[in-house]
Amino acid sequence: MKLESRAILFRKMILLIVFLFLTGDEVLSQEVKGVVVYKSKNCSYFIVESPSGYALLEWYGGNEPEIGDVIIGDFESYGFKKIYNLTAGKSLIVWVEDFWLSKRRVVEKYLEKCF
Repeated sequence: MKLESRAILFRKMILLIVFLFLTGDEVLSQEVKGVVVYKSKNCSYFIVESPSGYALLEWYGGNEPEIGDVIIGDFESYGFKKIYNLTAGKSLIVWVEDFWLSKRRVVEKYLEKCF
């Protein structure tokens, strides 16, 4: 490979890195769809199943989800998120405790938080 070609490739890579850095979560985060598979009345945490695995979310306000509700939003990254309950047609605020978990691991984490 010629030196000029390597320099052009290097510049393109640098531009891509700068672009990803400046756009932040908007490029890297994506809304996903999931189903609430477990929720207890005695705990603010609930479990969502998505194509990537299970997520453990803590409800902070807005629409309170129920088992079977379909939700959409960025619950595959940590922190406070505003997500949408497609079943109820309303928004809710959650704290994403963890995501991309196996069924066994999400149950362990749920039990740590709720019992």
